[in-house]
Amino acid sequence: MNGWDFLRVINGLRQASIMVSSEDVCDVQICFDRFTMIAEKQIMKALLIRRPQDLIMFESVWRIIFDSKLLGTADDAERSTRTINVEDRNSPGIGGQGIGRGFGGISLSNSEGHDASKDLTLKINLAKLEALMNKREEFDDIVKAVLADMNYYSWINSYDLANQRGTLTEEEWYAHLNLRSSIIAEIRHQILALQVHQENCWQPLARQHFLFKPLSNLTDLEKNLVKSSIRKWTRKLAVRPGQRWKSSMRRGQIDIAQIVRQSVQCNGLIFKLSYHQRIPYAPELIVLCDVSNSMAPFVEFLIFLISCFKRRYRKIRVYFFVETVWDVSDFIWDEDFENIRQKITSWGHKISLGFSDYGAAFKELAENYLSNMSARGTIVILGDGKNNYRSSQKEYVAQISERVKQIFWLNPLNVEEWNDPDNIMKDYQPFYRKAYRCRSADDLQKIAKDVF
Repeated sequence: MNGWDFLRVINGLRQASIMVSSEDVCDVQICFDRFTMIAEKQIMKALLIRRPQDLIMFESVWRIIFDSKLLGTADDAERSTRTINVEDRNSPGIGGQGIGRGFGGISLSNSEGHDASKDLTLKINLAKLEALMNKREEFDDIVKAVLADMNYYSWINSYDLANQRGTLTEEEWYAHLNLRSSIIAEIRHQILALQVHQENCWQPLARQHFLFKPLSNLTDLEKNLVKSSIRKWTRKLAVRPGQRWKSSMRRGQIDIAQIVRQSVQCNGLIFKLSYHQRIPYAPELIVLCDVSNSMAPFVEFLIFLISCFKRRYRKIRVYFFVETVWDVSDFIWDEDFENIRQKITSWGHKISLGFSDYGAAFKELAENYLSNMSARGTIVILGDGKNNYRSSQKEYVAQISERVKQIFWLNPLNVEEWNDPDNIMKDYQPFYRKAYRCRSADDLQKIAKDVF
């Protein structure tokens, strides 16, 4: 490895949110000199990758830099179609069919007398892929569009149907599932590599870090990483107490004044240790969540975040709504957060029709629940603001705003989408203190510092 490639790898890892210190760089260079029999990639992986979640980023950086096959463009006529070899998963073919259009395809034919999966290839037309990227769509939407154009979903449906009919063995079915994962991983990498090449920077790779990806697109592993990060943030922020104190029997700081008073009353002969604690600075938190289908993953992480902050509030109320409101304050804290998303979806299906109506929800909240809210309370609204062209009924939001101390609005949509014709964020703007985008874990971290 020459010095320029070495610097590119270090820079790529740092841009991908992997911590690489100057001392780490020196250690790698020393190992390069001392252990010439060990592959350079193996040395760098052993010394620089400390967390399992960083391994994927390392592999992506390495392949983008050193796999010369990935660095062509659609302007190169000889590389207008790119072929990707997928690792052999011994996946069987079904009915001798070959599938694939547009970007190329997946050949499953066994008509040549051999297992076609051993030389399974995906062919991607770079010109079409670049046209998709120029539309500035989300990364996962581009991946889905590429897969759909390849008829990937027809291919997996054929296997699903065969499995339901019992024509596949268990070994064949699991081999097929593994092949699915390989195909998706390879397509994702190819798109990411082309984005890095086009933008001439590592930002496309950085956007795929679990802290910056949309919460709705996280894998199960990434969800656990986000929740672990949320716990760390809340532990740091939870040390911000209020200014008032209250007496405590066994916990808190020693109350010298109270001890002296007791000692004077007993002529200094007998006294007990007394303590006092700071009262939480926020008396009440009211959380109002839109739980329509598109909002479920964001509600999941917001509820988890609030649960970590629960100690800081004297009282927390949680209300879910679609077109009607229901109080889940007594149930939400006993739920298993691993399954909270499914619970949110099932509650929504039982109580609502699935079409958001913010005006009706705020009217019901003002008429049925507002009288029980503290005048010093804070309301946090989570919703995308899409109202299905129904009345905003903003007079009820004004009534709620007059009753409580402040209102914050969290919206998972990008800011430019808040002014869409069917979005009522602009109608409610005079009544909330501040609005935040809460699309990613990084957004949640900023919200936690400002709001909670």
